[in-house]
Amino acid sequence: MKKTKNPLLFFILNWEELLCILAVSFMTVLCVITIIARYCFNHGISWSTDVCDIMLIYTTFVGGAAAYKRNQHFGMDFLTDRLSPNLRYVFKVAINAILAGMFLFLFYLSVVYTAGSKKLMTASRIPYKYVDFAAVLGFGSMTVYSIIFLVLAFTNHDRYYKNFVMSQSQQLEEQMKEDKSDDKSNQEENRKEARS
Repeated sequence: MKKTKNPLLFFILNWEELLCILAVSFMTVLCVITIIARYCFNHGISWSTDVCDIMLIYTTFVGGAAAYKRNQHFGMDFLTDRLSPNLRYVFKVAINAILAGMFLFLFYLSVVYTAGSKKLMTASRIPYKYVDFAAVLGFGSMTVYSIIFLVLAFTNHDRYYKNFVMSQSQQLEEQMKEDKSDDKSNQEENRKEARS
């Protein structure tokens, strides 16, 4: 999660992760309480399955958005690694543009679907609108971040290249080079301090 001293800014930058933490925590506690109630007191909580399903759905959609925001989804880049850096950059921007369009379309569909939902969950009688709203949040967040990434591709070439175009192996190699150069500079500083 991105750290900041301002609590409101911290919430805005990390709302996806915070919502996932709350959903998984609540789901875990509710499952444990339901198991204890069922096996120790012979009385289960009838609505717990519905609520746990809702929490899992929110974790899935909003967690997917959080992973997309941090570029942490798995990808097979063995083909793009063989491209030249400039062609790879163009390819990644094109993929990002396609994803932006797809996420925008899925966001639209999820809003329409949520607005038209009239069903109720079986045991808890919770309207499915609250369940479907997870897709609105997830696809809405992914749409916003894909547009941000597209703007970044044209405004900050180096940052976009480092975050999206370089493969994980290339990023690891660059990190190792930076670590080695940091180690050398630290050793030189230690030698200078030891001489004086």
